[in-house]
Amino acid sequence: MGRDPGTRAEVQSWQLGYTRVLRLVGELDAVTVPDLRLTLDEAITSDDPSLVVDLTQVTFIASAGVGVLVELRVRVSEHDGRLIVVLPRVGRARRMFEVTRIVDHFEIRETVEDAVRSLRDASDPAQAPVTTELER
Repeated sequence: MGRDPGTRAEVQSWQLGYTRVLRLVGELDAVTVPDLRLTLDEAITSDDPSLVVDLTQVTFIASAGVGVLVELRVRVSEHDGRLIVVLPRVGRARRMFEVTRIVDHFEIRETVEDAVRSLRDASDPAQAPVTTELER
């Protein structure tokens, strides 16, 4: 079964509270990655470099697509941010992450809501654990 050469990728972007969410739709391959790279670069801001990238609507991911996500992870980390990738439990994107063994190098959640909650909880001082030293 061949891929349709006219298929394109799309990036849907929105804010959920203070979190920037990017949903990638379609195919991530050598044809679509250059435009995707520009969009992802623009998404990293110095104010809040943390991102959620939702891959649940990705229908195909080639090594070029994996490469751009690895680059994004490095860039977000350089800006002291966090990158959380939303992957369905099964599917082509999950399979590519497992086959290339990069699944362990990304913070993965199964839903956008879980990813956003994870970022919010980590940055909310009210949610942070409190350590109390006890005197003897």
